[in-house]
Amino acid sequence: MRRQIAVMLFMSLLAGCAARPPVVDVPAPPPEPVSSDPQQCQGRTDCTTKTSRTLMFVFDYAEAGGALVQRKGVWLFTPTAAKPSGWPSLKIRLADPPTGRFEFASQCPAGDCRISEGDLLRVYRSYLGGEPCSLLDPKALARCSEPAALSPSPRSAPQP
Repeated sequence: MRRQIAVMLFMSLLAGCAARPPVVDVPAPPPEPVSSDPQQCQGRTDCTTKTSRTLMFVFDYAEAGGALVQRKGVWLFTPTAAKPSGWPSLKIRLADPPTGRFEFASQCPAGDCRISEGDLLRVYRSYLGGEPCSLLDPKALARCSEPAALSPSPRSAPQP
C-alpha cells in the first residue's frame, strides 16, 4: 500500500512537470560597445573607478618625485608655486559621470624632464585601463602598452 502511494505521488509529480511549458532560454542582449579609449567613461561605476585610478596615479607620480597635485573642483593640477623637479607639471580634469571623458595635459617647464609628455600620458592611460605602468622603471615603461592610439584632449584644457 505504501509503495502504491509513493508510486502515485511520483507519477503526479512527473505529470505536473510534464504539464509545465518548457523554459526557453532567451538570448542575452548584446553587450554595449566598449570604448577602446581609457579616458572615456562607460557609466557611473566606470567613472568612479577611473577617478580612483587617477588618484592612485597622482599619488604614485608624487612618490616618484613629481609635485603633489592640488584639487579645485573637477581639476587636479600641479601648483604654479611648485619648483621644477625634473617632472612635467600635470593638469587633469575629472570626467562627469556617466559618460564623460578624463582630460589630461602635461608640460615640462624646464624642458628636460625625466619622462616625456607622451610617455606620461601613456602611463596615465594605463592606470585608467587598470594596468598601471611604473613611473620609475624604464623597462616597465617601455613595456607599458597603449590600448588605443594616443589622443590628447580634444578640447584645449582651460586653466582650473
